[in-house]
Amino acid sequence: MKMKQADLKRRNFLKLAASGVMAAPMAGLVSTVSAEDDALPHLKEDSADAQALNYRHDATQVDHADHEEGQQCGNCLLYTDPDAQEWGPCAVFPNHLVSEGGWCTAYVPRG
Repeated sequence: MKMKQADLKRRNFLKLAASGVMAAPMAGLVSTVSAEDDALPHLKEDSADAQALNYRHDATQVDHADHEEGQQCGNCLLYTDPDAQEWGPCAVFPNHLVSEGGWCTAYVPRG
């Protein structure tokens, strides 16, 4: 009888441990997603990544043949949080925030 009780305790422990192992990464993801955006630095126009795509903080200052009036990061498909004000995340520059009013050559209209 003691053996069966030990088996049940061990099984319960293993079930709880497995649940904890599966839930731990998700808990970490939830807590870092919102905090991560706030902690990201603003993309600098003089960085190599920004220069490679002719990124500018102010789309009205872009002097580029591919730019059309009205195109800016805030209405680009790659601006991953269209509700972000002033600065937001971009799929092209994942470790930085870009200006909502900015522009780069990777612009894709949000449809």
